[in-house]
Amino acid sequence: MAIIYWPDYLPSDFLSGGLTIQPQSNVIRSKMDAGPNKARRRYTARTINFTGKQNFDSNELFIFERFYRITLADGVLRFYFMDPVNSQLAEFRFTADYSVHENNGSYEVTLPLERL
Repeated sequence: MAIIYWPDYLPSDFLSGGLTIQPQSNVIRSKMDAGPNKARRRYTARTINFTGKQNFDSNELFIFERFYRITLADGVLRFYFMDPVNSQLAEFRFTADYSVHENNGSYEVTLPLERL
């Protein structure tokens, strides 16, 4: 599989106040007949969901939509993107379709992502 990177000509920073981080549960709990419940990790690594917003102009929105639809096969494929928390390159994929809110010729795009 080819390695895919977020396009250089698109912003990689989320809008201030426009980022939500939700770590996914990685613990399985089992009820015991007696005594405390048992708990164990499900995986050695867990995913973390990010929902962020970016502002695009009409050209950037066109580039983003082509990247999403063609390069990422409608958001199915993984890609490398700058982690908004630690500014390190990390592997991401979309968890759902993006949404767009138009405001006076500017487009606020909401990106539902998970860091793998």
